[in-house]
Amino acid sequence: MEYPLLEKIIEEAKGDLPLGVVYPLSIPALETVAELIKKSLCSPVLIGPIGPILELAASAKISLDGALTVDTPDDPILATKKAVEMVKDGKVLALMKGSLHTEELMGPIVSRDGLRTDKRISHLFLFELTHYHKLIGISDAVVNIAPNAALKREILFNSLSALKKLGISNAKVALIAATEVINLAMQSTTDAKEIVDEHLTNPIFPGAIIEGPFGFDNAISAESAKIKGISSQVAGDPDLLLVPDLQVGNILYKSFVYMAGAECAGAILGAQVPIVLTSRSDSVFSRVASTAMAILLAKNLNSK
Repeated sequence: MEYPLLEKIIEEAKGDLPLGVVYPLSIPALETVAELIKKSLCSPVLIGPIGPILELAASAKISLDGALTVDTPDDPILATKKAVEMVKDGKVLALMKGSLHTEELMGPIVSRDGLRTDKRISHLFLFELTHYHKLIGISDAVVNIAPNAALKREILFNSLSALKKLGISNAKVALIAATEVINLAMQSTTDAKEIVDEHLTNPIFPGAIIEGPFGFDNAISAESAKIKGISSQVAGDPDLLLVPDLQVGNILYKSFVYMAGAECAGAILGAQVPIVLTSRSDSVFSRVASTAMAILLAKNLNSK
């Protein structure tokens, strides 16, 4: 299958921006680095125990020609701390998870002397689906487990700011729940009403259209919304789905990939630099697209 919208992001991101690849001590991580070099997407900087990394690459016949290296002890947390130091020194402008556990990467990043900012740490996925007419985002399927309305507003701000940096202005947002009816026993519906009402008087992000609650069907299908009597500027055309919690987001993400044949790009937002969280089950294409997304965000980090 072809993914022209994500391919466009990859093409736009090409350059020599320094990307810190933290503890890439696995074949999938090194294959990704080799692909980044092949596509001239960035300047990868391998941060970790260089001897074992190079030995693994040689045994797997993976060329790392073109990658810079920064040697650390064979300890993923120490490698992450070195990466944090390099970000603060301006030596790398984005980070990518190698083969360490997510908590080993994010622990030093979110610590008091790490890479936190005044923004909430959150995650944004962008999916390309055969039967949808543009890229569609999901927040938050990775970081925030059960956010309340206040945290959801922060997640929305991060996501909408990122979308604008990626060229998607005046984004349409659907706040997802199990139903479009306000139900006091269902927090996702009352959170949605609170967010929509506040956005009307105190916009979360200029130009954004935020509506909800929506059931997934009437968020994605204008026809479904029409049948249910929903008048909406968003139904059938959202750029972003705000899910009620991580479980819903995670299931939806995996459904898109494994049942709908989607590919995706994703990045951590709200830290001093964009961060790519990879999974062993991710395709190489998804890893490359995620890196491209992070690079574009890094290039536009200070734009509003």
